[in-house]
Amino acid sequence: MRIIFSKRKYLVSSIIAVVLFILIFGSYNLLQNNRDAIEKQDRYLTWYGIDVVFSPQEGTLHCKQRVYYTNTEENPITNLYFHIYPNAFKYEDKTVFPPEEMSRAYPDGFWPGFIEFHNIELNEKPTTYTIQGYSDDILTIVLDEALEPGQRADVWMEYSVKLPKSPGRFGYWENTFNLGNWYPILCVYDERGWNLEPYYPLGDPFYSDISNYKVSISIPKDYIIAATGELIGIKEGEDQNIWDFEALKVRDFAWVASDKFITSTMTIGNTTVYSYYYTQQTGEKALDYGASALRIFNQLFGQYPYKTLSIVQTDFFIGGMEYPQLVMIDGSLYEEEQNDWLEIVTVHEVAHQWWYGLVGNDQIYDSWLDEALTEYSTIMYFGQRYGQQEEYRKYEELLDKGRYQLFKVYRYSEDMNESIHRPLYEFEDWFEYDALVYGKGAIMLHEIRQEMGDENFIKVLKTYFENNKFQNAKPKDFYKVCEDVTGQNWEVFFEQWLYDK
Repeated sequence: MRIIFSKRKYLVSSIIAVVLFILIFGSYNLLQNNRDAIEKQDRYLTWYGIDVVFSPQEGTLHCKQRVYYTNTEENPITNLYFHIYPNAFKYEDKTVFPPEEMSRAYPDGFWPGFIEFHNIELNEKPTTYTIQGYSDDILTIVLDEALEPGQRADVWMEYSVKLPKSPGRFGYWENTFNLGNWYPILCVYDERGWNLEPYYPLGDPFYSDISNYKVSISIPKDYIIAATGELIGIKEGEDQNIWDFEALKVRDFAWVASDKFITSTMTIGNTTVYSYYYTQQTGEKALDYGASALRIFNQLFGQYPYKTLSIVQTDFFIGGMEYPQLVMIDGSLYEEEQNDWLEIVTVHEVAHQWWYGLVGNDQIYDSWLDEALTEYSTIMYFGQRYGQQEEYRKYEELLDKGRYQLFKVYRYSEDMNESIHRPLYEFEDWFEYDALVYGKGAIMLHEIRQEMGDENFIKVLKTYFENNKFQNAKPKDFYKVCEDVTGQNWEVFFEQWLYDK
């Protein structure tokens, strides 16, 4: 029997909404009384505490956010920079979608999304800030005094977010509200300084550090939330429930809300895998694919350290998208005739829990590092689950029909540039990006596996994971592991595959 949670209708005036906002936030102590709690954790990790009042009928979030940031660099810091990704959806002429995707991204026409700040304080005092960037997507907070190495800054924000009517990472449609990249998140400071790249239309243009999160979401009672982290509890109210989440040592926090979700679970080791879905006949299949991938990748790469992993059917037209402990899957793949692709996409996004989620990288300048590993991990899953013959059959099938075929077509086109290792903004379109980063990247890993052998290749993946989990890796880290494991220099191999030779 198909179970659908009926949508309640709300006729709430603006005055009542304001009163509700004040009452809910007046009762919160999560953000104000947390210093002792974070001292018990790794005080050098950035800590985010966020209180959210979610209004589905208006498509808005009203948020209060506290951020503790410790300067772990060798030099003083004079400014703090945050990505404010909702503003990337603000202007139609600066959209995050390429022209050929606009009709699917905005089926009802362009619908802006954005963030508005009401108050920002630094160390409990009013502070100077500016909003800049390509689409007003960078928040700059000017420090009164330089933040010396080891010193901590306390940032307080109050803001509202408007979601676009769009079935993408960030937006909503008929079945789900997708909250990816929805809050101000600190930019990464590395050897290049602060990374202030915009939200490019291609790839996954995100780069973030491991942090700790506590997030409370007030939401109408008939909604269910799938989210990063562990659900600590639900405080029940008359019309609204407050869902409390804690997520430790993750590089982002995402959530999906729906009043139609059905849930199923399966336990793999110390992790409970959740399937959230509204197409009942295939929701259990998605759970099986996700749980099987988790079990296999635990064995191949290293133990998944979190207690939960959520596979979420969403209004999402781009296939799949990874976030820590949560993956968004295109709802259309839950149709029976799409079963093969449901398995491929689910497994691919689960593999991202290791490659980008746990072992992070700069997805703007080194996108192949997580995507090629993830794509080839998907191939390895088929061998581990169905046998080596099926693995090679799947590999050959994708060579003929999938992204690898795109690479075969692409390489025979005129004026081709076969370089995999280049920033997102140098790729012409999704066709070129898919063909090279996914297709050629996976073929490269298959070739290196053939040359070094299965045993060494698995050891490379395990060692790379163990050496770099909870950090941001660079390509040189992967090269070094290959050399350490095999005793061979692979510089020429990677030069030939990664660049246009």
